[in-house]
Amino acid sequence: MRLSEVINVDRVLIDFDAKTKEDAIGRLVAAVINGFDRETVLSALLEREKLGSTGVGHGVAVPHVRLEAVETPVVVFGRSAAPVEFDAIDEEPCRLFFLVLGPTRQEAQEAYLQTMAKISRLMRDSAVREALVSAETGAQVIRTLAEKEA
Repeated sequence: MRLSEVINVDRVLIDFDAKTKEDAIGRLVAAVINGFDRETVLSALLEREKLGSTGVGHGVAVPHVRLEAVETPVVVFGRSAAPVEFDAIDEEPCRLFFLVLGPTRQEAQEAYLQTMAKISRLMRDSAVREALVSAETGAQVIRTLAEKEA
């Protein structure tokens, strides 16, 4: 499964407004509400953040959680208009976000782990991060991911 095929333009948020970690996660969750209870998803993600920040460094955060209601991985990409303090491991604020909802079923774990690994690999590349920061549309974001995944 390719990351660029999991994210569609309806799940790309460009320059959303967020002042806090909770605001940012809330904006991302709003893009995936179809079929999911907003409060359940938001609560699960905020509980996950209490275990340790999902701010992975270089201005990137990957809030993620596994939920019973999820059949296959769901990914939302978001870019905040201004960096958001996210308690990242490098102590830098985050501007690029990948929200990942994964399934709890054992047989679906591989797709979830592959999705997380792809995001991690792509976000290590400064050129990819720069392209995502400068993308003007959701289509450009998806095209960037598709080109770099190839």
